Amino acid sequence: MEIILLEKIQNVGDIGDLVNVKNGYARNFLIPQKKAMRATSEAKVKVEERLRQLAEEEGKRLDGAKARADFAIREITLTRLCGEQGQLYGSVSPLDIAEALTEAGTRIEKSEIIQPDGPIKHIGDFEADVILHPEVHFTVKITVQGEQDDDPIADSTDDDSRQDVASGDDFSNDSDDNVDKNQADNESSSGEFKKN
Repeated sequence: MEIILLEKIQNVGDIGDLVNVKNGYARNFLIPQKKAMRATSEAKVKVEERLRQLAEEEGKRLDGAKARADFAIREITLTRLCGEQGQLYGSVSPLDIAEALTEAGTRIEKSEIIQPDGPIKHIGDFEADVILHPEVHFTVKITVQGEQDDDPIADSTDDDSRQDVASGDDFSNDSDDNVDKNQADNESSSGEFKKN
């Protein structure tokens, strides 16, 4: 689909550029987000008139992104439950990073975070790219610390089962006796019904 860009899009083009993109990308993302419009003759005239206004708006967006980048926190530490080998229970995704940065005082959206190696799945030091604008980006250092799973409920159930074994209680004999009594009752009652 041929569209006219209303703002600079990374790897696509600059403001006012006439570009061809896939139909779904244009219809589902660029046009609804007001980042582009269909390339009709009327639109071309409107874009030429608005190009100066768009350049001013883009300048304001660029200045805002630069200001956000100047005050951004560049290092965070996250603590997650993990196994003995350092493997996390779950992962650290862009949403987790965005929430941690926002909590630390830097408002970052999930869509602005790029993890080149995918979600973090083990403890250690990692980096993620934050792209606030096609011309403004920086790297955040992420330290993931492990926390061992010390579940007191699981420990208490293990202790209870050990005490039963240690005390010598054998519950299997009781259940076997109950089964034998039930079978005997069933046989005697079924015998009564067979009499004609």
